[in-house]
Amino acid sequence: MPWWRHQPGCDGCARCVDACDTQIIVLLSGSEPQIDFSQGECTFCGACADACPQPLFTLRDAQPWPLRIKIDERCIAFQGVNCRSCQESCEQQAITFHFNRLGVAQPEVHPENCTGCGACIALCPVSATGLAHA
Repeated sequence: MPWWRHQPGCDGCARCVDACDTQIIVLLSGSEPQIDFSQGECTFCGACADACPQPLFTLRDAQPWPLRIKIDERCIAFQGVNCRSCQESCEQQAITFHFNRLGVAQPEVHPENCTGCGACIALCPVSATGLAHA
């Protein structure tokens, strides 16, 4: 299944915003569309690319986003609290948890499994998950 990647040169028509079923594409005043994973995840449906009247998207047969999961120090598992919301939201198993010597499971990131869908972001209770360029 081909994936789509946004290219520079958007005129801000916002058709991709309207086409996005998960409503993660937002158009800020006077700017190009941006992805807001705090609203949900990308399903890689391609509706944004199909709606775009300009040749800004190209087919890809590799990873859809050049982004991979990162978990920062705000993660409550690092503070001794049991939480696995990011793992539970990740179908690709890019995040797993392993018990440390104190008995609190700690996250382990597997960037090779991450598609950059952003499913783990909105569900994190302390906003410790994010995506960074691979």
